[in-house]
This record gives sequence, structure tokens and C-alpha cells, in this order.
Amino acid sequence: MSYPPNYGQQDPYQQQGYGQPYGYAPQQPSPTKTNGLAVASLVLGLTGFITCGFTSLLAIVFGHVSLGQIKRDRTDGHGMALAGVVLGWILTSLWILYWVLVMAGAIAGVGTTALSTPTSDSSSSAVQGSGKHTVVFEAIGSDGATSALNITGSANYRITQDNGVPLPYRKELKVDELRHFYFWVQNASDKGTVTCRIIIDGKVAREETEDGPYGVCRVTADTP
Repeated sequence: MSYPPNYGQQDPYQQQGYGQPYGYAPQQPSPTKTNGLAVASLVLGLTGFITCGFTSLLAIVFGHVSLGQIKRDRTDGHGMALAGVVLGWILTSLWILYWVLVMAGAIAGVGTTALSTPTSDSSSSAVQGSGKHTVVFEAIGSDGATSALNITGSANYRITQDNGVPLPYRKELKVDELRHFYFWVQNASDKGTVTCRIIIDGKVAREETEDGPYGVCRVTADTP
């Protein structure tokens, strides 16, 4: 005799399944911090272009300190710190070179004045008053040379000197005799060309052109 299947009743031998385990969301890593001194080093290195190199020294110091902190703390900013150090050293070196050249030009100008000082006052009348000859010292800048660091002119051993003047430059003197003339012009920029000339009674007696960083143009007319 067969029995119908027992619907609605659980098979006692059927194993009851277990529920799914509780899921856990993966933990997100915390963002790495950027070293503050590295940012400061980069900013100070960039501003060194407009601060005459004063902030470049701080860029070097902050950059080296931040590189040590980054290595120890595993923070970000290694590239910025390295860029700040490199910019700091480059700009510091350039500004040191600039001031060395400025001082060298100033010393050369003082030496020229000392060597050319007249031994008597007899030549003063050759520059002042209504002399019968006209002497013109002229300097012209081009390609970025807009000013002269030092300009020294000597007419019959009488010195005239100007510092930090814009180009073009022109000075006219009256003399009674034509003996010795000297003209010295130093470019105040790291680029451009300077042309200097001595004009006597309307005619160019001597002319020279000098280019390059802080170039010095010299002309002498002993026998115009």
C-alpha cells in the first residue's frame, strides 16, 4: 500500500542551511598628508625671482628640513621639496654672481676715477665755459640694454661720472684744446648691446660696441 507524499512538512533528514555571514566593508586607507614645509619651500623658491634672492635661502633651508621629515614620516611632497631646493640654489647663485659683478664694476669705476684725477686745476677751464670745441659722450642701448650701471667720461683728464642712468645717454662738453678723451660705459643688464662713441665738433672720433651680460664699452680718442 503506497502513501501519498507528505506535503507541507519538512523532511526531518533535510539539513537546514545556514544564513550568509555578515559582510564587512573594506577599510579605506587614510589619505597621505602633504608636508607643509615642502609647499613652503616651493613657494619661496618661486618668489625668489622677485625678491632679489632673499627668499631663495629660506627655500633651501625649508626644502632640506622637509626632505628629512618626508623620509621619516612617509608624507607626500618630496617633489615639491626637491624643486624648492633646486630653485633656491640656482637663484641664490645667480644673485650672488650679479652682486659680485656689480661690485666689480663699482670698484673699476672708482679705480678709473682715481687714476685719471687731474694733477692741477688748469684743465677745469677746458671743460667749463665757452670752449671753441664741442665734445659729446654718447651711449645707446639695444636688445634689452636699457640702463647703464656706471658711465665715466674724461675730457682732457677732467672726470665726469654718472651711475644708474637710463639709455640712451648724451653729455656735451666745451673744451679749448683737443688732447685726450676717454669714455667708459657698463651695461646694467644681463642682456643687450651697448654702443658708446666720442663725437668731436660734430664728427664721430671713436665708436665701439659691446654685448653680453654687464658688458663694458670703452673708447679712447688720444688724437681725434
